[in-house]
Amino acid sequence: MAQLINEIIAIGGTTAHRRPFDEHRILDEFIAAKRGICCFVAVDDAQILGFQALEWCDPDWPGEDRLPADWAVIGTYVVPEAHGRGIGRALFRETAGAAKAAGVRFIDATIRKENAGGQAFYGSIGFVDYRGGAESVSKRFAPD
Repeated sequence: MAQLINEIIAIGGTTAHRRPFDEHRILDEFIAAKRGICCFVAVDDAQILGFQALEWCDPDWPGEDRLPADWAVIGTYVVPEAHGRGIGRALFRETAGAAKAAGVRFIDATIRKENAGGQAFYGSIGFVDYRGGAESVSKRFAPD
C-alpha cells in the first residue's frame, strides 16, 4: 500500500498527500486509523491494485470547512496503469455498504481541482458537488 500511494504522490496532482508513506504511517492513517470505518484493498495475483479508506470526520478539525460528526471522508488510491478497470467502483461498493452499516449520513470526497480523473470518478459513482475552494472541489454521497 505504501508503494502504491508513494507512486501516486511522486506523479503529483491527484492526492493531497505530499509526504511519502512507510508501513507505520499506512497502519496509522488507513488500516488502524483512530476514526477509521473501513479500508478495502483490491488485489490481483498478490499485487495491490488499489485501496479505499473511509473514516469519520475529525470533530476537533481546527481548519476551515469542518464537517458534521456524522459525515465521513473517503480516499481512493489506484495504481495508474489500472485506471479504468473498475477497481475504484468495486472498492466503493464495499465502502458504501460499510458506511451505511456505520450510520454515515454523507461521505465527503474532497478532490484537487487539477485531478479531473478523480472528479470524474466520484461523479460517476453518484457523488455531487457541494462546495468549492481555491484548490479543491468537495463532493458528497448519501450512503442510504
